[in-house]
Amino acid sequence: MTPVLFISAFLLAGGGPGDDHIYVCDGTDIVRTQFEDGYMHLRLGGDTMILLRAISGSGARYTDGRTVFWIKGRAATLDDGSGRVRKCRVTDRG
Repeated sequence: MTPVLFISAFLLAGGGPGDDHIYVCDGTDIVRTQFEDGYMHLRLGGDTMILLRAISGSGARYTDGRTVFWIKGRAATLDDGSGRVRKCRVTDRG
């Protein structure tokens, strides 16, 4: 992949440093994300987690070893490690 295509794919799949996004998961849960270089802040309810960028076959995947937030285009999945996997959709930039 050429550098230009890689950067474009990265921005489409999860944003770049400093980007804020708001996701709605399963129609009710609001997730706010802020992307930095190699990690992201994920806010769900009153909790804030720092997830590191992880290897992914497609999209952008972030994890702290338990929680996984996997972004593919405007859709994402949130696995909080409890067995509950939420389907998410980006709604706005924060």
